[in-house]
Amino acid sequence: MRSPSKFLSEIRTTLQLTVPLGGIQLAEASVSFINSVMMGLLGIESLAAGALGAITFNTLVFLCMGVLEGGSPLAAEAFGAGDIDRIRQIFTQGLWLVVVLSLPMMLLTWHLDSILMLSGQQENTVALTSTYLKAIVWAFPAAVGFLILKEIATALNRPQLISAIALTSIPLNILANYLLIFGKLGLPALGLAGIGWAGTFVYWVNFLAAAAAIGFHPWFNEYKLFASLQFNKDVFAELWQNGWPLGLQYASILFLFTLIALLSGYMGTTLLAANEIVVQTIEVSLIVPTAISYAAMTRVGQMMGQSDPTGAKMAGFATIAIGIATTSLIAVALCLFSEQITTIFLDASEPDHTMAIASAIPLLRISALFLIAFGLNLIALGTLMGIQDIRLPLVINILFQWGIGMTSGYLLCFHLNWGSIGLWSGLTIGISLSTVFLIYRFYVLISELIHSSDDQEALDNIKSTDDAQTPVLKSCS
Repeated sequence: MRSPSKFLSEIRTTLQLTVPLGGIQLAEASVSFINSVMMGLLGIESLAAGALGAITFNTLVFLCMGVLEGGSPLAAEAFGAGDIDRIRQIFTQGLWLVVVLSLPMMLLTWHLDSILMLSGQQENTVALTSTYLKAIVWAFPAAVGFLILKEIATALNRPQLISAIALTSIPLNILANYLLIFGKLGLPALGLAGIGWAGTFVYWVNFLAAAAAIGFHPWFNEYKLFASLQFNKDVFAELWQNGWPLGLQYASILFLFTLIALLSGYMGTTLLAANEIVVQTIEVSLIVPTAISYAAMTRVGQMMGQSDPTGAKMAGFATIAIGIATTSLIAVALCLFSEQITTIFLDASEPDHTMAIASAIPLLRISALFLIAFGLNLIALGTLMGIQDIRLPLVINILFQWGIGMTSGYLLCFHLNWGSIGLWSGLTIGISLSTVFLIYRFYVLISELIHSSDDQEALDNIKSTDDAQTPVLKSCS
């Protein structure tokens, strides 16, 4: 049994990994957050259209990111085992996977306007959305590729450089948006399309800078990650097999967000704008639990690579404890400052913004409960990924999020006339139930691994004792 001091030491180690990862998440979330604020400056119609484009584009991006995250626990385990060649192979095949995933998704993004029309959206909204999508589509390979660079740096306990690069993109994104939206310094005034082009520019700057850091910084010299870019079908297949359930899992929750946005748009532009405020606020609020989730996956994976399931259990529950504390604090802040948050996106003095703000305030308070449930869900998923348990958690999440969450949300929204509050309430219920199951599953599986490890250690001790006694027995005979 590990002492409390070792548990506190594990919390400190986790926090040292979480802080730079939080910086990366802050930068990634800020792109969408800043874009939404800029969309609000263009008016409620641009905010609604941009929200529709952003949430559908982000759904496709995170679908690919989920597939790529299958390499994270593999890289962390290889680092724990000291297998440098294995780390290099995972990195190289991760880049190949970026190429394979990006091309069809770019084609789909280009034609998303036709798909959105079939969902019953207003024609003028879809036309405006299309201008954004046809600009941001070129960011796809860089947005997805940045993840594999972050994953490898994190698995090697060196995410600090990637964090610094990502954070510098925040002011760069603000400047690029300002110049391209309003046509400053001789550039054309592109409006909503300018936000898309600014995003493309920032994503590529991040990716190229991170690739240079991984390739040339002394921290990574011994790994020689760019030494060979040769395709390896076996490792590529392993990444795919490990990653596609995660991609499907990420797609599941993001399609839920997309469906809620579509249903909100069906109920009117005002509710769609209010929903976008909530979604962007949640995205920013999830910075901390998402960073903790990556840290959980890395620390548990590293301990498993060292054949230390007891250490993996401690690492997993340390991240869960940190998650409970941090998400609770953020949730309280959302409840206390919900009105102030809405005015970040929309000017309260504008008469046509009043209804959207009034609709967003109660949604933000419901989202505080959703944040706790979803944040802990991400962290629990990270612990399970660290022990390579991926497919059953996919089934658990989809079953509860869709079977209970979306079903109850739909009933509350349209049959009890709760509106958007009903949608978010149902989703919160479903995710809360799936989170309880994931945490329980980690506890059961890691306990079984510890028991098996103890049994194997006992057998090894018996065998070594028998081997030591054999010469003595032979001499006696």
